[in-house]
Formats: sequence, structure tokens, C-alpha cells
Amino acid sequence: MGKLTIDFKLDPLLELDPKLLKQKNGKLLIDVDGELTITLGDRRFFWEPSLTLLELGVALKRWRTKDPGANKDFHFFTMEHDEREGPILAFNRKSAGRWQLFSIWQEFEHLDLIAAEDLLEAVDGYLAELEAVLVDRFGLRYKDFMRWWAT
Repeated sequence: MGKLTIDFKLDPLLELDPKLLKQKNGKLLIDVDGELTITLGDRRFFWEPSLTLLELGVALKRWRTKDPGANKDFHFFTMEHDEREGPILAFNRKSAGRWQLFSIWQEFEHLDLIAAEDLLEAVDGYLAELEAVLVDRFGLRYKDFMRWWAT
């Protein structure tokens, strides 16, 4: 199917409350938002112009930390959305080293399987790039918010 990419755009004009930044307040999980695009090859699988990027980053970081070998599914539900509708983003393990993507907002049904290496490369790239931007602009790191993510 082609390369998997997870790209984001943080609003260059985004301003965060200095008091919340100093406290590393959990409200920042939803305040840090922006555009998220996931592509498979040359097809856009997922696009959301206003997604909680830090909340997704913390969820992905927790998944990668708790399950470094990627043996368990990943399901992302944002605080701002009703879970009963389904996951905003899911990586479902179909067999050893093979994954399928799903989202309630997906633009097409993804039937092909993605190699674990490709999935983890895309996830780790997103995590590294987002944290670099957050550290540079706001002095924020994922570890500051891991306590807010209970599961």
C-alpha cells in the first residue's frame, strides 16, 4: 500500500496560558491542538483540522512505553469526543508484525496490513517531531503529562 505518514501542523499563533504552562496543567492536553493528517502511500486516510495533538502524543507515548514491542492494539479516544462512537484512531494488530488502521473519521476503509516496522516508524516520527516543537515553543514534554493519562 505504500508508506505510512503521520503529519501535524500546530497553529503558529497558538498561545497557551502561562499559569497552565508553569503548572503543567492537564487542561493543556486539549489546549494544544492542530491539524493531523495520516496518509497511506499517496492516499489521505485521515484528516482532522482541529485535533488534540498533545493528548494524542501522550496516548501514543504511553502505548510505546508500556508496549515497546507493539503487541497490543492502540485505541485513541479524546476527552472531547463520545467514546461510544468508536476510536478517533486505532491500530489493530491482525497477526505478528501486521497491523490495520481504523478511524471513525477515516476517508477510506483500510484493508491492507501495515508492517509493524512501518507503523512504529511513523508513530515514533510523530512523537519526536511533536515533542521537539512543544519543547521549543512551550517547554513541554510528554513526561509532564503521563500522570493525566490513567490507562
